[in-house]
Amino acid sequence: MPIWELVRLIGRAIPQTFANMDFLTVMVIVLLLIYGQYRRISVLEAHILGSSCTNPVVETATAVLYGLVGGILASAVFIGVGIPLSETGIWYVWPLALLLMLFHPRFLCFSYAGGILAIIYLIFGRPTLNVSATMALVAVLHMVEAALIRLHGHVTPSPVYLRSDGGEVVGGLSLQKFWPLPILALVLVTVSGDLEGADLVAMPDWWPLIKPYRLPGEGERFLYLLFPMVAALGYGDICLSRLPKEKARLSSLYLASYSLLLLGTAIGAASVPALRWVAALGAPLGHELVIYLGRQSEKVNPPLFRSTQGAMVLAVQPGSPGQTMGLVPGDIIVAINDYPVFSQENVRQVMNPWVIDPTIAVKGSISGKGDRLVHYKGKIPPLGVVFVPDPYEKRALILRNEGFVARWLKRRRHR
Repeated sequence: MPIWELVRLIGRAIPQTFANMDFLTVMVIVLLLIYGQYRRISVLEAHILGSSCTNPVVETATAVLYGLVGGILASAVFIGVGIPLSETGIWYVWPLALLLMLFHPRFLCFSYAGGILAIIYLIFGRPTLNVSATMALVAVLHMVEAALIRLHGHVTPSPVYLRSDGGEVVGGLSLQKFWPLPILALVLVTVSGDLEGADLVAMPDWWPLIKPYRLPGEGERFLYLLFPMVAALGYGDICLSRLPKEKARLSSLYLASYSLLLLGTAIGAASVPALRWVAALGAPLGHELVIYLGRQSEKVNPPLFRSTQGAMVLAVQPGSPGQTMGLVPGDIIVAINDYPVFSQENVRQVMNPWVIDPTIAVKGSISGKGDRLVHYKGKIPPLGVVFVPDPYEKRALILRNEGFVARWLKRRRHR
């Protein structure tokens, strides 16, 4: 394969992409939506916990950097495998995904909409799409999502108070990330006549791995064009019995395994028609399995962030004295300037009205940093720390796992 020629072609396409006003308009809209999500998280933190640990501007800017990395990875796989975006039925998948979201937020995912459309096509022959290409699209987006979760999913978790099944309020860390994904995808067009002088790259005979579902007419041939598009990926999870980095690693492993199996099946389905059913059914069912395994992994151990002897740290505000001292989630403050601490109320009492140049004794059995003494040159409060809640804390987050339509139907049944 003329790798360097392909790299040169992609390198020339990138500046042209960011000079495209349509592309830039969509990119700006996606960034505003992502900023709005982080802004909502920040407001929710301040409302429930009294302080915010999320900076929407910083989070959005960071998301752009990781999104660019993810976009390069997605573009490389799209082009390397030869996935024609024009045959994925993307114009049907998007509206169906939005419709399914009304029943449950997690259904805003191409694995469900793509799988349903593929099954409908296999039964009725409509709408026209290439099942292999559609399932490969789903697989590649989840592959990139798995990589981004592993790299960035655990960073700056958001503290939440949750009520357990037994009525006890425990602390948790919400992992919510959103990434804009600028991608160079392939669009299949039919051409005739002489293409002399066009900037083309001759691909090897085995390419593409996913063949078009139709043949060119007499005197015509297929040509693949690079087409800029913007996708958006999101990740949401709750850490109760695992620390964020471990939780993100496990979620990434499950999702990567799912995406690789689905991509392999999609490529195989291009040659073995029976595998189209396996891919179409495996996309939504496999995604449900990933969610189920993630939930089961939380039930293996009891909650980590629950009230115990001392004041346990749930989250630390960026730039705060707590971060300067190296406090991290899971640390337990047991003494301040040799005054014993048995609860977060003791912390407030010791620091009332303030403490100058404090020395804090910390037990770090959960955080992994070990027992230690930390110091701060200056005055506290503010300490910049959110503590694990008291078991009878009145503030607690109620997680809604239903969409608008599902809630409306439930209200109708209860009338």
